[in-house]
Amino acid sequence: MINLSNFAEILSALMFEHNNINGKSLANALGIAAPTITRYLKSERTPSVENLILLADYFNCSIDYLLGLEEENSNLTFKPCPPFSQQLVYLTKYFKLTYYAFYHTVKISESTFFEWKNGTTVPTIDSIIKIAKHFDCRIDFVLGREN
Repeated sequence: MINLSNFAEILSALMFEHNNINGKSLANALGIAAPTITRYLKSERTPSVENLILLADYFNCSIDYLLGLEEENSNLTFKPCPPFSQQLVYLTKYFKLTYYAFYHTVKISESTFFEWKNGTTVPTIDSIIKIAKHFDCRIDFVLGREN
């Protein structure tokens, strides 16, 4: 599960490092509501996967760093994320698993897996973290931001 305090601290530090950008300016740059940034900074709201990607792209950092799962912000090059439905198919092939084996070993319900695969829903950040931990890889890899 995401530690909102760590996320808020790191987001605040990144905003300071980027010309001390305020929440309203950051929200405008990302195309999200200013109160959303305020709630992130107060540890009152868990970011969506989509907003985490926007933040990580804006600050040119990994999502793992943004969530406090990595101590250093490595200067990496990230690619645009494919739709998660496509990335899920890629992950099953990459890890050489059937769909059944994937959702069974990661302990995701069959219906949830197929909703993701069909693009009818997208996973929460907690689900993405669960997948990354299970396969001992970075969140950015699970989302398709890195090779």
